Amino acid sequence: MKIGIHKIRKIAFAMVFSLLSCSVFAQLESTKIKDGSVSSGAEKAVPGALFELESTNKGMLTSRLTTAQRDAISAANLTDGLLIFNTTTGCFDYWSKAQSVWLSICGTPPPAVFDISTAQCNLVKANGVFKQGETLTLANYLTIPVTVTQPGTYTVSATTTNGYYFNTSGTFPNAGTYVLNLPGVGTPNNGYDVGNVGDAVEISLNGKDAACTPHIFVEKANVDFAISCAAINAEGSYFIGIPLNASNKLTVSVNVTNTGFWSMKTNTVNGYSFSATGTFTATGTQTIELLGTGTPTASGINNFNLSSNATTVAGASCSGIPVTVAPVGYTVNCANAIQNGTYMQDVTLVAGNTITLPINVTATGQTTITSTTANGISFTSGLVNLSTLGEQTVTLLGSGKPVSGGITDFIVSGTPGFTGTCTLKVTIAGQPVAYTTNCSGITTSGTYAPGIAMSGTNTMTVPVNVSYVGAYTINTNTVNGISFSASGTFATTGAQNVVMTATGTPLSGGSFTYAVTANSTNGGSACNKNISFVFRTMKVLGLGGGMYQPGSAGTAEASRAILASTANFGPTGTVQIQNIQIINGAYNEGTALRNLINTNNIDIIVLGYNHTPNAASIAVLNDFVKNKKGVLIHSQENNTGSTADLINAVCGSSVSVSGTGTTNTNPLLNVSDPILEGPFGNIKGLNAGADVNNSYYVTNVPANVTTLATQNGNASRIFSFRHNTLGYMYIGDSGWTAGTSSNTSTDTWPARITTTGIPQSKPYMGGVTVYNSIMYANTMAWAIKYAQENVNSSYMIP
Repeated sequence: MKIGIHKIRKIAFAMVFSLLSCSVFAQLESTKIKDGSVSSGAEKAVPGALFELESTNKGMLTSRLTTAQRDAISAANLTDGLLIFNTTTGCFDYWSKAQSVWLSICGTPPPAVFDISTAQCNLVKANGVFKQGETLTLANYLTIPVTVTQPGTYTVSATTTNGYYFNTSGTFPNAGTYVLNLPGVGTPNNGYDVGNVGDAVEISLNGKDAACTPHIFVEKANVDFAISCAAINAEGSYFIGIPLNASNKLTVSVNVTNTGFWSMKTNTVNGYSFSATGTFTATGTQTIELLGTGTPTASGINNFNLSSNATTVAGASCSGIPVTVAPVGYTVNCANAIQNGTYMQDVTLVAGNTITLPINVTATGQTTITSTTANGISFTSGLVNLSTLGEQTVTLLGSGKPVSGGITDFIVSGTPGFTGTCTLKVTIAGQPVAYTTNCSGITTSGTYAPGIAMSGTNTMTVPVNVSYVGAYTINTNTVNGISFSASGTFATTGAQNVVMTATGTPLSGGSFTYAVTANSTNGGSACNKNISFVFRTMKVLGLGGGMYQPGSAGTAEASRAILASTANFGPTGTVQIQNIQIINGAYNEGTALRNLINTNNIDIIVLGYNHTPNAASIAVLNDFVKNKKGVLIHSQENNTGSTADLINAVCGSSVSVSGTGTTNTNPLLNVSDPILEGPFGNIKGLNAGADVNNSYYVTNVPANVTTLATQNGNASRIFSFRHNTLGYMYIGDSGWTAGTSSNTSTDTWPARITTTGIPQSKPYMGGVTVYNSIMYANTMAWAIKYAQENVNSSYMIP
């Protein structure tokens, strides 16, 4: 529930006002305020809390003051627990009456605020003597004066880029001026000539850089020695891409004439260099080691220049010191190579066709390993980087198409670095039977009808083109109770036919798709073939009179003509069916109706105009739908009570039925249903017409039906519906199937047909087109399929 700003203000005002005026107003209960991100209703605050806020995307904002603004709060207004957010320190502060001080939630006390003034910067002093190569002692410290405006904790550091630094930390108890002594740590690497300002010192105050950069002078080491450039030797092995380690070093012979701290280093060549530092404690000839660091990036001889801190320039450096990085080198073990993937005659190699080749790397680097081309294929590693020494494997990718099966030899070579000889053996499988099927040329023979077992005349002929001879198997999946299969051996290549024979007994009529699969390995052998099964002969009972039910209608009238047209319902019609037998039940009720159904083994009943089922007939029709599993197309508009009783009996409902004389067109719903999107057309979202003006509508329909049409678009007035699981459909106009090919009235006979009984749409009242005959044909198509699959032919209504 959202609470507007004015409402929050009212709540806040009420809380404050009630606290100030307890003698006048009753005390408020604990309060909880939620914003729009919390969906539940109003609640009290949690127990123990006087006030609670709740949100999933907002917080509570307190007063934000600088330290100066905070300190300006009058002492009279400093209440124990007073809370603010200090924008100077970035922390919450609260007033402690017991300590008479502002305390910080970040720590007690808060981080100090302090700086080094320009005048103080000039007083920063480095104490002690700083010498190149000598580790700092307690005598080496940095004195820094600071001015504190906000007492609290502090951390001060002063760093250089020359191998040493200073730091300290503590707490300033009060504002004012302090002098800090920062002890030094580390060893200066470099010294400076007299006159040089020395190392720049970067000072940080509680993590913030100070605007003060003093300098420290480091005395140069007074060491002198001569390097014997000819006696420098490189030790260790050097390989491309392998970082140098402790074994990679230069040994250097020097003659020391003056002791002290020394340093030597080379330039960086090919990704690596050498360096070392130390202290000569004695004069004379001695040998030192410069350790290598870095990673060589290429093979070859690298020439290094060596420099040092010797005082005498002559003999203090060398040039052209050679170090050799080994070129790539390896051997190959073809005998233990592993063949990966499937290799088959006339099948192009793919990414999975590889050779895992063992090699032994003696020197790292890049190389390409290839094979000769044989039997239409070859292998290559492409450019590979051998980055580690020792035994490992390289993957060779295959390409091409094997011409024949068997074992093929390949000579393996590598450039650069390969030594030795290697013959690789690859096994290639011969082709199994292979053929393609001509899907468009598949034909069937024989007749296919529900309940009639397949025989030798029911076949499916598959044209094939054989490229490799061998045993074949071609079959289909089982659909509608039957399947096709054939097996044998192709003795020759080329075009030929395979005849599959059907087995099983069809279960239903209609069009079914069979997936044809074959054991060919070269692809192109999977097909789909449609087979039309005719529905068995259906027996349709018409109840009522005139042109409103198929049993009494004339041959040119829609109710009969649509069913009688073999183009609609016939062995080759839109709905393929053996035949439709139409029986006229006229106005029979009760026992006579039951006998008609039992004697004729009725599948579908069309209840038309002016048949008013009595209680006995309703019981028979209910039994017909529920137990015999037949289909009842109920189009009744002559008695609301009888209509409602029949609907309620079948649907287990309590609908009400009403009549109207004002609506001639009824919108069809845009829902997925076999009646609205059947084989005669998709009529979802279109209209159905009422004959004349005496249609019925149903209210309070149950959940076990699907609404097909409403009266005049009124969602609560149902003009037509279909039961979701039973063979039952209701439409509130007994004349909905009335019509001929020649009638052009816009308010009667809405079921228009051609002269041959083909269903047509019809322009109707108000310029609306109605689709009654198409809806009727779709309804019969649904009824035939339902009856085929569900009717219990052996059941007799008692």
